[in-house]
Amino acid sequence: MRAKVKRVSPDTALLRVLDALAQEAIEASDEEVIDAATDLRMDLNSMHSAAFAGLMYFARPQLSDFFDMEISKRLRSTRADDENEG
Repeated sequence: MRAKVKRVSPDTALLRVLDALAQEAIEASDEEVIDAATDLRMDLNSMHSAAFAGLMYFARPQLSDFFDMEISKRLRSTRADDENEG
């Protein structure tokens, strides 16, 4: 008999992958991190390298970091429908 496969949303699946990668990065040795950066052609001797992105400068915040934009779109759509009926 086949085992039932539980379907999860793409967002949940992505979060699981990111959590696993974060844990892997935490557990990695310095040598492994240096090897990975070298494989990606990142220059760890340069402070302007992509390896330092997010460490030297804050990322520019987006509205979607704070608000669920899909709900906002649905609310605007519903409000527009209500105004068109009235």
